[in-house]
Amino acid sequence: MEKENVITKDHYSVHITAGEVLDVSDTNFQTTLQNLYIDSKEEKELIKKLDKRFIPMLAFTFFLSSLDKTNIGNAYTSGMKEDLNLSAHQYSNAVSVFYSTFLAAQLPAVLCLKLIPPRYYMSTLVFCWSVITICSGFVKSYHSLLATRVLLGAFEGGFFPAMTLLISIIYKPQEQGRRIALFFGSAAISGAFGGLIATGITAVHGSHSLNGWQWLYIIEGLTSVTAAAWLLFGLPKDIESFNFLNEKEQSLMVTRAEQQANYIGKDEKFSWKYVLDALKDFKVYTGLLIQFCQNVTLYGFTTFLPATLKLGMGYDSKKAQYMSVPVYLLAAAVFLASAFISDRYNLRGPVIFCYNLVTIIGYILMIAVKNAGVKYFACYLITFSVYTGPGLNVTWTSNNVAPHYKRATALGLNQMFGNLAGAVVGQVYNKSPYTTGNTFSLGCLILANLLATVQVFVFHKRNGEREGLEKAGELKEKRAGDQSTAFRYCL
Repeated sequence: MEKENVITKDHYSVHITAGEVLDVSDTNFQTTLQNLYIDSKEEKELIKKLDKRFIPMLAFTFFLSSLDKTNIGNAYTSGMKEDLNLSAHQYSNAVSVFYSTFLAAQLPAVLCLKLIPPRYYMSTLVFCWSVITICSGFVKSYHSLLATRVLLGAFEGGFFPAMTLLISIIYKPQEQGRRIALFFGSAAISGAFGGLIATGITAVHGSHSLNGWQWLYIIEGLTSVTAAAWLLFGLPKDIESFNFLNEKEQSLMVTRAEQQANYIGKDEKFSWKYVLDALKDFKVYTGLLIQFCQNVTLYGFTTFLPATLKLGMGYDSKKAQYMSVPVYLLAAAVFLASAFISDRYNLRGPVIFCYNLVTIIGYILMIAVKNAGVKYFACYLITFSVYTGPGLNVTWTSNNVAPHYKRATALGLNQMFGNLAGAVVGQVYNKSPYTTGNTFSLGCLILANLLATVQVFVFHKRNGEREGLEKAGELKEKRAGDQSTAFRYCL
């Protein structure tokens, strides 16, 4: 194979064969540079237009997804337990069975995104879970409740990984952190106000012979139908051509794709080769282990925060609900700040590591101290990793795996294994004051930091090796995706 050199300008690369005399005044070379150049002001305007189109729509849908997934807890305490004669064991089963199909749906969802137009695929997922949520308001027995939970998991499971993959197609790697942060911010808002919203809805007791918990499912399901309609008309039919952009903006999108051809993949068709490439890549496994560890904190803290405030600190139910609101709001603010820093400096691992240190201190206080005021302060420290860790890590995985179908496989596996934490958390957080669960979360964060350190070291080493090869003109072959010598890992 002929050797080649790489000339980098404005974050894109031009390849030339070794031995070729390069004349920077050459017309072909200048044309290549011109075709890959984007005016920064024009690009900022394009990104603003993309943000206005996609971010509110996807954030609103993810907010509803978070509500629909967790509203069984509010329904259970608002009369469903008595109406269906549910035992504590049956309720636990209804919560856990959701994850059986939720996890199974992750990988197929991301592999389908290029095969089925996003507007039809993602709106169908949301519409189906909306109908199932509405139907949950009419269940009459434990077994019918299980059936709706299984179906709900099947359709909700594919949405977040598909949404993350869509963001990776639309935006450059260094632009993705803040966008995904907004989605997790909407999840934090659902945590902050979900209980208050449920309290208001369930107050509609006895209207049209339906109890409050039934109205909770019906109203939230109908609201999700509006999100499905928004996605149907708002998402593109073709992920490579956005009809709401003018001709100039379409051209800028093509140039952006050319600038990151190794990351996006060019004229790529599905092949099992990409799936196998992902299965053989070490960073897929370290990434999914980090995701599992970070999700333990996410699910453990958010699921049991009201119970921790009530049973572990002695506050009554209403006060526990109110006191959880500022904790969730801080979690959202912290994640937005971390995502801005992460995108600004194009760093993921170091930000995850530093925020985890703050949360580790919070868990140590929660475990070691008995004073209720100190424990409540510890809740605020723990929020530093609740959304930051899972959100930045899935972005980190998305940034460092390419091309499209390899990245899709990696994201699917990342979410499938990471969300196992939801099932595990229910087993380790089994008794107030949840010392076992908090200790398990603490251990997971320490492991996550060790794995993040390993990844940063390996990525930094590989980036250095590739830069050395380029400077020495020793490139022996052109490779696709993250195997390309021109590809740089995000640290």
